[in-house]
Amino acid sequence: MNDVKTVSPDEARTLTDRIKIAVEGTWQLIREAYTSRAWAALGYETWDAYCAAEFGSARLALPREERREVVASLAESGLSVRAIAAVTATPRETVRRDLTSGDPIPKENGSPATRSVIGVDGKAYTQSAVTPQSDDDLFAGEDWVQPDGPGDERAVTPPTPARPRPEPVMLTLRTHKGDPVPYPKPQSKATFNSTPGAGISWANWSWNPVTGCLHACDYCYARELATSERLKTAYPAGFTPLFHAQRLDAPANTVIPAEHRDDPAWQRVFVCSMADLYGRWVPQEWIDQVHTSMLASPQWQYILLTKFPDRYVGLDMPPGAWVGTSVDEQKRVRIAERAFREIRGAVKWLSLEPLREPLEFTDLSMFDWVVIGAQTETRQPGGTVPAFAPPFEWVARLVAQAREAGCRVHLKPNLVNGKPGMQLPDEYPLP
Repeated sequence: MNDVKTVSPDEARTLTDRIKIAVEGTWQLIREAYTSRAWAALGYETWDAYCAAEFGSARLALPREERREVVASLAESGLSVRAIAAVTATPRETVRRDLTSGDPIPKENGSPATRSVIGVDGKAYTQSAVTPQSDDDLFAGEDWVQPDGPGDERAVTPPTPARPRPEPVMLTLRTHKGDPVPYPKPQSKATFNSTPGAGISWANWSWNPVTGCLHACDYCYARELATSERLKTAYPAGFTPLFHAQRLDAPANTVIPAEHRDDPAWQRVFVCSMADLYGRWVPQEWIDQVHTSMLASPQWQYILLTKFPDRYVGLDMPPGAWVGTSVDEQKRVRIAERAFREIRGAVKWLSLEPLREPLEFTDLSMFDWVVIGAQTETRQPGGTVPAFAPPFEWVARLVAQAREAGCRVHLKPNLVNGKPGMQLPDEYPLP
């Protein structure tokens, strides 16, 4: 073909890296749709029906559940097949079939019928064929068990064991106390997570070399995710602080897609969206290693956030770092104002999310940027925490003070498009 475009090795490498990022991002979404039973939430009886109706015309060939391709892909990505099956399995009746004819074996007294035989090894076996319906059956063929009592006298060859499930290669991670935690080894090199549409309105990437937190905030979305049953494999220690050294190469490995290279949001990386990197319990060694990784890849705008801003003081910051603190209650105001008089960074910012009470600041001039947001509903181990939108007056006073101090202001979309949503003034003059 005369119109085929040739590329240089560097261009080919960039294109290939973009494909890898796109494919990994797509599979993360597919895994989430499968494990969260998005298909059931939309009224589909099966995963296959969902894929056919929603993506039938797409060029992406989605895996079919009946061939167990979804489960295989999850296993290859390091997720536990047992955990996925426990979450996603639809209760169905187990069907036992005659091994010779393939016909269903009728139930007797409410239990599937079986046939006991004596093998050539002299041992008794119970014969049944089970249609795979559970994690234990995914890789099984005929199901043979030794009964308590003898069967008939026909000699058969003992069954071939079911093909064993490949065990994932495991790493040993460490908690903040040094306790070991087994963790599946990633199947590919570490990169940032692409986050458009994931609730982070000011960055398109997140990076979690540390996960977990001990603040115990009752509204924490990260704790909700980390302690959920469906993400048990991804967070084997729950929300206990955990160091992921295997993710430290992500800043060097991640490439911005060519079509987004002029978009500032694709240069911003929210560091430790699932943790407080600077919490008082975090070993200094963890912080030092994360900062070394950031300093080695200064092309990113690293967005940092903590409730312990005093730990920023004295740290080497990447040149483009956005250094922030989270204030959700009045008691944190004084801590933030004191620490940020000593902190240096390309951008110093203040996160007032969730805004749970009216806040009074003495001075906002030490900040460049103020973000205000509502409290979204979360399901915590102790129960559901309802959504809460702050009154308009709380937000208006803070916006006015930030403007007076020369701060840029970002109002999170959840202030108005969440549930219940902030009530904006709708007043009219008296006649």
